[in-house]
Amino acid sequence: MHDALWPQDQWGRVLNGALERSQLPIEALDLSESAVDLAYERFESSLHSVYLSGPLARDLSELVEVVIVLRQMRPAMGLDLFCAAAALRLQKLHPVCESVRFGVYAWEDVFPSDGRFSRSRFKIAVNSICIAGRDLKRLIAPQRLSQAAANARIVGLRERLVAKQRRLSAIATESRVITTSREFARLALQACFAVVMVDEQIYTECFETMAHYAALSFPDRIKSLSTLADMAEFGTNNRLDALLMADDVMSWLPDIAEAWLDRHNPERELALRLV
Repeated sequence: MHDALWPQDQWGRVLNGALERSQLPIEALDLSESAVDLAYERFESSLHSVYLSGPLARDLSELVEVVIVLRQMRPAMGLDLFCAAAALRLQKLHPVCESVRFGVYAWEDVFPSDGRFSRSRFKIAVNSICIAGRDLKRLIAPQRLSQAAANARIVGLRERLVAKQRRLSAIATESRVITTSREFARLALQACFAVVMVDEQIYTECFETMAHYAALSFPDRIKSLSTLADMAEFGTNNRLDALLMADDVMSWLPDIAEAWLDRHNPERELALRLV
């Protein structure tokens, strides 16, 4: 359990938990090269840097996240289409991947001029390996586990979960049920952990560990949290099981999230200012 907790400095700030690039297995290095090629092909001189993130950055599983940072201040057009196409292409080139996600961010996304919390900056700082360009981690201070960091996982949760729940109701193919059930469970579990993260002053991306610490504050939800941990890791191809899981979560988690927001973000701002 403790191995799944992120390293912290003497002030409790979260350090980078990813491996060094030299420690990556050869398969991850090959995949990284393919991701960089896709990034350069699309963005060329606009590209600032590329990062490998997610569980693969810690050599824990084949769940892959690629973070791309652009030089320009504002996001370019058509990024969602590129991210979807690039993810499919990378998974086709490297079938061993369980799932692939791309994220593309402008400079303003990483370093907001208004001093608000940045999810992309947090991700780069706490779990990333620079695989191309100049590593931004040297410009980013260790991250505090503040309400601003927790808010990023909590605000807008009900709407995001409802969208996944509706998708589960509409789809029929086993592969999409697996993917969507996994996405729903991850959203839910990450938010539930975010509710307790500031008080616990620990950070993890391990689903089992998230469920463990959330259960300390919500002991009456131990069974639900255990189910979420399993679903977040593996998903299910049984749509009925997925819908039952979603119905259960919707009966309690959005209310907990709203109560947290009432205390810490009553205006429901998407990003809080860092203090």
